[in-house]
Amino acid sequence: MNCLRLIAATVFVALFTGCAAQPRGGLQAAGEPGMLLVSAGRFIMGNDKGELNERPSHKVEIGSFAMDRTEVSAREFAEFLNAAGSSGDLYFTADEHATVMAAPADGRAATARYSARPGLERFPANNVSWEGANAYCRWRGKRLPTEAEWEKAARGTDKRRFPWGRRDPGEELARFEQIWQEKQFDVFVPVDALPEGASPYGLLNMAGNVLEWVNDWYRQNLCDFCNPEAEGNLDLIRQLTGRPPEAPAVGPTAASGGAARERSSRRVRQVPLRVDPGGPTTGSFRVLRGGSWQDRQEQDLATTRRYWLDPAQRFPHTGFRCSKDSPRTP
Repeated sequence: MNCLRLIAATVFVALFTGCAAQPRGGLQAAGEPGMLLVSAGRFIMGNDKGELNERPSHKVEIGSFAMDRTEVSAREFAEFLNAAGSSGDLYFTADEHATVMAAPADGRAATARYSARPGLERFPANNVSWEGANAYCRWRGKRLPTEAEWEKAARGTDKRRFPWGRRDPGEELARFEQIWQEKQFDVFVPVDALPEGASPYGLLNMAGNVLEWVNDWYRQNLCDFCNPEAEGNLDLIRQLTGRPPEAPAVGPTAASGGAARERSSRRVRQVPLRVDPGGPTTGSFRVLRGGSWQDRQEQDLATTRRYWLDPAQRFPHTGFRCSKDSPRTP
């Protein structure tokens, strides 16, 4: 009886936290140190109850890929800057808020040399632009994740609200609600901290710490109205276009009978499956995901929350991690 009670309690806790469908641990991508495997398959992207740009929810199929277990650290980004240079301040700003510092050029060094601030080597690289994040990933033989890849890696296949499940964020799960003037660099945590907040694939700090750049150009409508007739999307179309959607064709003729009209209606309402979507081919802003140390509302850390900035912009709360195509499995 005691065993039965223990099993029942374990199942209850798993269901309550929203983590029953997938394990916390990650699968190491063979031949890719520090990267974990995100398996191929379908998931639901977006949130019909979220902000305007989180809608509509829709099915996406993603091939397998590897993603960095952690955000890129100050030490790692300094190595890149020393090897590649800062490209005229395009990649990064070394100011008083940055976890990476620059020693100015002098007679011994023709260019500035970069290093992590003492004691912050494992803190996330910040003040990084999209250009800097993209250049770093390419230098490592990787790339920035697509927006769809990032959301699957954070959300899994069970539509969880936060990477760890449905529990409200707390200090053991994510770094948020911090004030720079009070804590300075202690607004961050090391990139390998807070294992309780891991995503279903074992990825750390996908909510809070720093916002993470992804590859996609930003668009407000998440998937070109995947299904304009779907419940909940009519208001979205009106808000974005200023007019109601066009009425879809109902069926061949009224004489063809109710069954034909019903079949046609079902076809209209079926949300198409999107395969490895990569976002628009051009735009003005790039997407960031995951919330940061300065966000104060729980919903800002949600797996579906979307942010956007000019790709040249960078702030004390902008960082990133990298992905890689089709890893070999162990």
